Amino acid sequence: MNYRLSRIRESLASRITLRVVLYVVVVLGISGYVGNYYVLKIVRAIQENGILYAIGMRWMAIILTALFLLTMVLLTYLLRRTIHRLIAPLTTFTKAVDEVARGNLQAVLPEIHSRDEMYRLRHSFSLMQQSLAQQMEELKQVNEAKGRMEGELKVARDMQLSMLPKPYSPADDSRLDIYGSLTPAREVGGDLYDFFIRDGKLFFCIGDVSGKGVPAALVMAQTMSQFRIVASYIDDVTMITTYINKFISDGNDTMVFVTFFVGVLDLATGHLQYCNAGHNKPVFNGQFLDAKPGLPLGVEESATYTLGECDIPAGTMLFLYTDGLTEAMTDRHEQFGSQRLIDHLQSDLDCKTQIDRMTQAVHEFVGDAPQSDDLTMLAIRYVNNG
Repeated sequence: MNYRLSRIRESLASRITLRVVLYVVVVLGISGYVGNYYVLKIVRAIQENGILYAIGMRWMAIILTALFLLTMVLLTYLLRRTIHRLIAPLTTFTKAVDEVARGNLQAVLPEIHSRDEMYRLRHSFSLMQQSLAQQMEELKQVNEAKGRMEGELKVARDMQLSMLPKPYSPADDSRLDIYGSLTPAREVGGDLYDFFIRDGKLFFCIGDVSGKGVPAALVMAQTMSQFRIVASYIDDVTMITTYINKFISDGNDTMVFVTFFVGVLDLATGHLQYCNAGHNKPVFNGQFLDAKPGLPLGVEESATYTLGECDIPAGTMLFLYTDGLTEAMTDRHEQFGSQRLIDHLQSDLDCKTQIDRMTQAVHEFVGDAPQSDDLTMLAIRYVNNG
């Protein structure tokens, strides 16, 4: 654009210079001819009439001066008209460009009839104006679609979070303190946790669906639904895991998988049975629980899973989490890690306070770095064995 404007200025300067030279030559030629004509006429009149030479010279000077002034006025008028005619389209064009710069993409450009640089610039700018108007319209449509999508995702997020269990109250069972939290990295996520009490036993699970966004959220909802259904009539954790794995594996053409940990805690005895389908090992008594990981859900329909068992002493906490905690990363690509997880666990805190402090520790660690994965934690404290 700058190169073209420079060409236009050079073109206009050349044209104005040419016109000025032409007008000067023509006007001075005409005035010289007329001047010579009147000079000769005056001289003849002096010779024929015998008028004094001094008087003739005086009138000749007056006439020549008047003729010179008239010539200059005419030349100035012609030059002004020429410059105005050449510059006017550029001035009008500049005003139209200013209108476009202020957002008026419908500003009318001046008509250019001469086939020069100005005409080509006007044509190029007209194409750019049409292209901008089209892009603005497309951007408007995209923003409207994005707004609708964001609204739908917000509804999906609210629906997903509503599937999580309600906050547990000691009034539900004084032998138990339990609290969980889920913070999606996007509008919707693939992490999950759930718990409920049936027949004096606490059934709980935590999981992490591969991938993010809507597809992961759909698998998350299916996994939670299956856990609720199967664990409502089956106590064996390996069978619960096997049934859910078969459901997730059936028709899993996209190879979405779920790391999953399920446990059943007998509230009368403190005995815990658990099964690990490729999930992070929970922390118990300041160390990681010996939970042999099997294949994640959805990888192989015929996968088998191992039963794990241990006793939970009264007052101890079982802390479960997804890899969004240990793999939380700073902008220098440093991870929170397993050791920081253990260091921030305190045995004297209730479950909610423990998770709140762990969340705060993660946020302080990553700083301004964006959340890269869903962050889910579930803390369970067996208060007494009755």
